Amino acid sequence: MAESVLKFLGLKWEETVECRLSVGNAVAEAEYNTGNFSIAIDAQNLMVVVKNSTGRVAWQSIHNYPFVQSTLGQDYIGDGEGGSFKIEEHDEHFTVLQTITSVTHTDNSVTIHGGIGHKLVPPTHTDYTFTFTELTPKHLQFQVRVGKEGVPLQANSYRRVILTYSSHKDEDFYGFGEQFSFGTLKGQKIPILVREQGVGRGAQPITAILNARPEIFGQFAGGDSFTTYAPIPQYITTDNRCVFLENNEYSSFDLRKPDRVVIRVNTPLAVGRIVDGDSMLELISNYTEYCGRMRALPEWAGKGAIAGMQGGEEKVRAVYGRLKEYDVPVAAFWLQDWCGKRIQKVGNVEFKRLWWNWENDNVLYPHWGELVTDLKAENVRTLNYVNTFLADVQSKPSAKRNLYQEASEKNLLVKDAKTGGNLIVSSGPEWEAGLLDITNPECRTWFKTLMKESVFQYGVSGMMTDFGEYTPYDSAVAKFHSGVPAEEFHNQYPQEWAKLAFEVVQELGLEDEAVMFHRSAFTKSPGYMNLMWAGDQNTAWDEHDGMRSAVTGMLSGGFSGLSITHSDIGGYTTFAGVIPGVTIKREKELLLRWMELSAFTCAFRTHEGINPDVNAQFYDDEDTYIHFGHTAKLFASVSPYRQRLLEEAQNKGYPVMRHPVLLHSNDKKARSMTFQQYYLGNSLLVAPVQSPSTTYVKVYFPQEEGVTWRHIWTGKYYQANGSRLSVDAPIGQPPVFVKEPREDDGLLNDLMTYATNYYEKVSKMKK
Repeated sequence: MAESVLKFLGLKWEETVECRLSVGNAVAEAEYNTGNFSIAIDAQNLMVVVKNSTGRVAWQSIHNYPFVQSTLGQDYIGDGEGGSFKIEEHDEHFTVLQTITSVTHTDNSVTIHGGIGHKLVPPTHTDYTFTFTELTPKHLQFQVRVGKEGVPLQANSYRRVILTYSSHKDEDFYGFGEQFSFGTLKGQKIPILVREQGVGRGAQPITAILNARPEIFGQFAGGDSFTTYAPIPQYITTDNRCVFLENNEYSSFDLRKPDRVVIRVNTPLAVGRIVDGDSMLELISNYTEYCGRMRALPEWAGKGAIAGMQGGEEKVRAVYGRLKEYDVPVAAFWLQDWCGKRIQKVGNVEFKRLWWNWENDNVLYPHWGELVTDLKAENVRTLNYVNTFLADVQSKPSAKRNLYQEASEKNLLVKDAKTGGNLIVSSGPEWEAGLLDITNPECRTWFKTLMKESVFQYGVSGMMTDFGEYTPYDSAVAKFHSGVPAEEFHNQYPQEWAKLAFEVVQELGLEDEAVMFHRSAFTKSPGYMNLMWAGDQNTAWDEHDGMRSAVTGMLSGGFSGLSITHSDIGGYTTFAGVIPGVTIKREKELLLRWMELSAFTCAFRTHEGINPDVNAQFYDDEDTYIHFGHTAKLFASVSPYRQRLLEEAQNKGYPVMRHPVLLHSNDKKARSMTFQQYYLGNSLLVAPVQSPSTTYVKVYFPQEEGVTWRHIWTGKYYQANGSRLSVDAPIGQPPVFVKEPREDDGLLNDLMTYATNYYEKVSKMKK
């Protein structure tokens, strides 16, 4: 009767019931120990509190508020054409009531039993369990189950877990994988779905134009502030708290209300962990015990530039000759077009892309093996490019094998769930390919053999192991050999791709030689990789999808185990002539400044971009060669110090590039930083120039007792007293500072010597 009256008045029944938590009379107020953690049921304050062995609160629910909830409703996650997925969450019949009816306890676990519902009447209640289990002294696992274990869920059953617990307005959150728009994520809602980063990500007008024309560019091609190749359901806070999910399904973390965290997971069983630690760096180390730690790069990768080029072996040999003339230290050539070039037309513009058929192209590289051997004789490695797509090469006259047809005949490709044929994935106009089904053991064996025989046999030292984000999300679209639902495997795909590539390296005995760099990742990817890269930024300066966003993303990933990373020097995505009135191309100044940034990352690698002809390149003229040589020498001079940081990343999980909050968690200015400056280890402070026509940078020197920072160029000292000062930054002299008293054991001596000599040389030339 009451519900009928409310409906007549236009009100919903559940809107009249406040969210609340009740504790049954049979539940005693008690504290249960699981070893290093204690779980307290506070019946008086109607909350659950988790503490570590020192009594510090690691997790607690909100007073008289349900910590377990659920909703009905089907989320909309777009078709994913081109890897772009638009997400719309739909929640209906939100449960507002939670009861605790009993608690069971063993030596290392505590299980809370009860019910949740959206109405007062008991028949609407759904059972739940919430179990805490200590796995190690620093890892407390939680499992939240909606429904009864072993009882199949009905079509209209609650099957989504929503977990709500306490935060406060001054707790800042970092991590969630590579996030390119924010430093602290407090106040944001972060979706966790591997997808194409997007072009623009908020920069206008390009984002709005692309998102408004799905029929041309694909749905949601412009992306938004949260589109990323490498989202991870994990965070670390300035309260020294760390929580992550073990689930692969789509989830989101809502931090928009200052007093709470709301985790929403599209599964009836959410599994995660609370990680204990005394500092943010220790939390990263303890977290990476689960996700795996990235392997240190081989020493050769730190000795100079990885020159990214296209155009064939004659061009490569000619450019290498010029590099030697300008005394540029070269560690490797990255030749992504080793498999052949293919032209993709968008309007009147031609983009130079690759034939996704993993064999050397006899037109561009008729003597591929000789080129690799000749370069290696001069201690210069060769890297190439591979992904898990296969294009049909019937129209390529020079193809020796058609790998798409071979894989199709062996049933090694992901299937179309509707037709039963091969699922065809699009990457823009007239660009279609099949996707390897790496849930199929036969596919993994076949592709690993192909990589050994076709890719590595000529002596290459690694590759860009590209993509992973195009994997369909909907089981009505894609069918996998193993039977795993697409909704569960989508986020796993890049992780399994990294694992497969690492197995190839292991089986060939190249762990100490190969560099395999990825852009897509998920929770356990770090354990299979030795290098990330920040994906496809625009050839622009901005903080949405340009140079600044690359810095933000690299620093963010470090909180989530992506500890060894770099970016394309100069950016990648170029728009010139595609959209009337919109031009994004790489100007010379951007290229030079991005070189300076990359000298203080983990790898110094150029990329010509998707439209090389309109972009400034390192081999354009004398100025670019000279600056390329200077910044490559800067990079090489840091090698001894950086190598120790790489080993630290491998052994402890610490990021090489460190957000200032990791060293100054109580400093509000450090907390709020995004791209402005960072630490390389603890002994180098880097404030790269990230704006055009800039002659100085404002640098913040956080308070640190007894510390000064020595400018590597002038030798001037800056006190670590919380000041923000202008530092001259002419081209060639990015603001970089060495910590004193020195803590680098002399590993930065080469850098200081090089910088001092360079500054003296430039000063004399000015006179």
